[in-house]
Amino acid sequence: MAAAVDTFSLSNFDLPVLLQGIPCLQEGQILLPDASVAAEGLERYGKLYAQPELTFCQNTNMVRIGRRMRVGIVFGGGTTPGAIEMVVGLYNFLKKWNSTSMLLAFKGGLSGLMDGDTLEVDGEISRYLMAEGGLGCIGTGGAFPKTEGEMSKCADVCNRLGLTGLVIMGGTTYMTVTLNLASYFESKGVATKVLGASKRMEVGAPRSKFQTEIGCGFDSVTKLYSFLVGNLCADVASAQSSYHIVRLMGDEHSGSLTLEVALDTHPNVVFINEEVSHHKWSLKQLVDKTCDVVARRALSGKNYGIILLPEGILSAIPGMKNLLNDISDSMSANLSKADLLAHLPLASRELASTLPMWFVEQIIMQRKSHINEAHAAQMQVERLFGALCAQELARRKVEGTYVGSFSFQAHFYGYETRCQQPSMFDCQLGTALGGTLGAILEQGYTGYMVGMRHLSKSVKSWQPIATPLTALLTRSRTRGLPQIGNSVINLEGYTYKALAMLRDGWVEDNYRFSVGTLSDQICTTAQLSDMQDGHEATQLMRPQEKLKELIEQIKRLSIGTNSFLNQRLHFNPPVPGVLRGACGVENIPLASGMKPEVAAKLKQLFPHTFTSTTAYRVGLNRNAEASFAGKSLRIGIVLSGGPAPGGHNIISGLYDFLQARNTDSVLVGFLKGPAGLVSGKCVVITDDMLRAFRNQGGFNLIGTSRTKIESKQQFEMAKEQVLRLRLDGIVICGGDDSNTNAALLADYFVGANVPCRVIGMPKTIDADLRSDLLEMSFGFDTSTKCYSSLLGNVMQECLVRRDRWHFVRLMGRSASHIAVEVALQTHPNYTIVSEEVTEKKQTILGIVQEISDLVHQRAKSGKNYGVVLVPEGLIEVSRDMKALVEELNEILVASSDNVEGRLSKDNAAVYKQLPDWLRSQLLSERDPHGNVRVSLIESERLLASLVAKELQRRKDPYADLFRFWCHFFGYQGRCALTSNFDCTYTYVLGHLAGTLVEGGATGVIGAVRNLCSPVDEWELVGIPLTSMMRLERRKGKDKPVIEKKLVDLQGKVFKLFASMRASWMLGDCYPNRTEIRTGHLSGVHDHTPTQTLRIEFPHKQQPSPKL
Repeated sequence: MAAAVDTFSLSNFDLPVLLQGIPCLQEGQILLPDASVAAEGLERYGKLYAQPELTFCQNTNMVRIGRRMRVGIVFGGGTTPGAIEMVVGLYNFLKKWNSTSMLLAFKGGLSGLMDGDTLEVDGEISRYLMAEGGLGCIGTGGAFPKTEGEMSKCADVCNRLGLTGLVIMGGTTYMTVTLNLASYFESKGVATKVLGASKRMEVGAPRSKFQTEIGCGFDSVTKLYSFLVGNLCADVASAQSSYHIVRLMGDEHSGSLTLEVALDTHPNVVFINEEVSHHKWSLKQLVDKTCDVVARRALSGKNYGIILLPEGILSAIPGMKNLLNDISDSMSANLSKADLLAHLPLASRELASTLPMWFVEQIIMQRKSHINEAHAAQMQVERLFGALCAQELARRKVEGTYVGSFSFQAHFYGYETRCQQPSMFDCQLGTALGGTLGAILEQGYTGYMVGMRHLSKSVKSWQPIATPLTALLTRSRTRGLPQIGNSVINLEGYTYKALAMLRDGWVEDNYRFSVGTLSDQICTTAQLSDMQDGHEATQLMRPQEKLKELIEQIKRLSIGTNSFLNQRLHFNPPVPGVLRGACGVENIPLASGMKPEVAAKLKQLFPHTFTSTTAYRVGLNRNAEASFAGKSLRIGIVLSGGPAPGGHNIISGLYDFLQARNTDSVLVGFLKGPAGLVSGKCVVITDDMLRAFRNQGGFNLIGTSRTKIESKQQFEMAKEQVLRLRLDGIVICGGDDSNTNAALLADYFVGANVPCRVIGMPKTIDADLRSDLLEMSFGFDTSTKCYSSLLGNVMQECLVRRDRWHFVRLMGRSASHIAVEVALQTHPNYTIVSEEVTEKKQTILGIVQEISDLVHQRAKSGKNYGVVLVPEGLIEVSRDMKALVEELNEILVASSDNVEGRLSKDNAAVYKQLPDWLRSQLLSERDPHGNVRVSLIESERLLASLVAKELQRRKDPYADLFRFWCHFFGYQGRCALTSNFDCTYTYVLGHLAGTLVEGGATGVIGAVRNLCSPVDEWELVGIPLTSMMRLERRKGKDKPVIEKKLVDLQGKVFKLFASMRASWMLGDCYPNRTEIRTGHLSGVHDHTPTQTLRIEFPHKQQPSPKL
């Protein structure tokens, strides 16, 4: 997701008025911590205890500042959007008031401070940071000084460098370190003043009544999460077939990210950590509450929805928290897995027995690297939740209290957001915080953390503040020591009250679709928090008036829109000149390479419409008397199969074509895809209905389904509806199966003398519905740009943290076009291509060997990080896993006992290599036919787990440094906000569909040639669907199918990819922030075709008599 602004120059950003001139600080009230830590806080931090709050005011005496300063800056922990702007804001402040001041960045976090490893931030580095993003040239780290000796090293470095000030950016742990260093430096007479700046995505972390409501990065991160969850909302509203259960990053201390995203997208079910902890809800109660909503929706025929969970929800559930702690205690005794579970306290043992074994094994195996504690972020709570809901709903179905069907997809969104391009809000907030740091250092204060108030107002009205860190102390729940406290949601606060007021209305479909950081809206949390602060500060309003104002504000926020979305709805895609006048359809010869025997059999199957030698081309009507206006037409449209960006613009283009030709024309949308065509469920498309869907992702205007129209009975039902509606044509948007069925329907209609043409449209994000004439299917452009942008964020995370590998699975079951295109855009270290796996007869274990070798080679160069791309269909093409799954399907029919002993020797060897959690999954999760659910196998997690195991088996010296994270980029791209390229392409396809119907064509698929040329030069053709077919033998019969276009290992695209991938393996060739923002990854704003299209069809192809 690209940002709406170019942040290369800070001249784009306003500053608060109080920072624009000569800053002037004033001391406010003395701030003290919680009484529970007051005595210990005074003892530990005596010189820094009981300090005043600092605020800014107008400088009336115009005393100039400008002493020469040398400031060091350190990044700790994870990254966040806006951190770069904070650095550059501090740099600009220092240089503004004294050009000889210097800013030094310590490389690799606090370990760099202890080692004295610095990088001077000058004008060139400042500009580089703004362009590159991600802090890659500085880095961050998880180390921090714990002992006096380590703090002494920090003091020595600061003294040696002559630092006036030291700024530490990080989360709550690093703010505690900031306070400790400030106190130590004061006690030892070190001149360096130490300040903190919260660099953490959660709400204002750390937060208290003294601090700001949101921290730097919160706005960007929640907007991107909302964009991704909004895409899933569009997906469920389009397909209406399953639930999406989404877990969002945000530790056990706060559900603030989830709360903001929920208020922005309106999921059907959402839980917040703080409410779970407050009400002491058990896991079973949470599952029951969710199932109640699912059952209620099923009564309306809605077997789909969105469920939102915060990352740290397990720790908020009393019984689960005890189980996690008890397992950690038992693991300290080095017990076997069986003994470990047996030695758990009774309550934890009983709870563990209700959980799937694969999840219990995740609790045991997924540990934090530095302490014996369960790594909650690595545990797939979303999949656990789905499995438990499925189990409970199955029970209810038996007792007759649930009438629906339940299936789910699980998602975790986290690292895709931390190194993204920041929103304008975070750019300005980071810049302002950087200036605030400089001003406070210049005045010689230490032991403070900077913040900003009144964030819902204009930037000029923001109020910079600084809070003494001692005032933020609380008592640690684990070690009992004073520390800077984490943020928590106030259940009496206006933000949570908004959730409480609205969530019951979300049980039905009330989804909102977000445009992410393209939105100019200030986040809901900031707006409601500022309102609450204002209400608490005034005594003039009665409680009833405050409540009324709150309710009115919540209503405005829940239905609000933004200027970008309004502009998007009014974007007018251009059309080729041939469509701007009177046009017609002409027959042209088509070169055919079809074998005669295949042609003969297809002729038998399509006796009325078969042709492989004639196509159609749209051209200007050369009749001088031809009128632009045409006869009125009645056309139906069907969206078939999985959604793809651009479907709504096919409808828009077709509607506009019909209305431009004759206002009496009618466009009928069949509801829920092919199912609506055979049942007759439909709606007449109107301008008012269509207005809100133009240039938007999803198929949710009329919906879709995977119903296949291929039987004689279905043909008869379709015929009945077509005649009832008096349709002149039907347009079917779908993939290879849908268009094969469209061809069969077209032939049936001709044979039955039904005066209705059938036109296909090429819809699939997989890009496997293509030919020499059909250059690209729609949706591929948008989805690959969406995935590439997310992957670019992950790669920047790699460069900053430098401590983990990311394994990313991409959609594309049969063909790997998505993986290859994304690789060409982002340059990952290792990319698997399914077609190559098939060609080379590769195995999963063989691929693991190659990745393990690469991990070792990069680690030798100090690079304990990298990115691996995995196509969705890997399990189905790898020789060893394919054979194993096939045999498991046979033997599991009888029982799941002694599986390893009943497998063949080769398959047993593979099975033995698999991680325990996957073996449990293979045995427990099967489809209604008893077969293993291959689609649920997380191939990226399998590969990462096997690489870790292989490195340990080899006793690789870098094995303990191998850490990994797994992602699936899939459904969030199918309904993404459509790119300009796909908007234009599909709008033109809609016009083409109408032209082909008007011209009498049937059984053809619309295609646009010369897509890499200006739109005015695009060539519009109709290709006979039968010319793209081959025969497959199924159940003893020849079945016509449109052949999928797989990645051609001898083609130009793959050859270019293959020629470059070796250099990507050991190098860091990832896209920088400028490329993600303004290059081919910019997504929505991008008119540029994908690399796949530009490589395969690089130049305009001149029309010729023989296409």
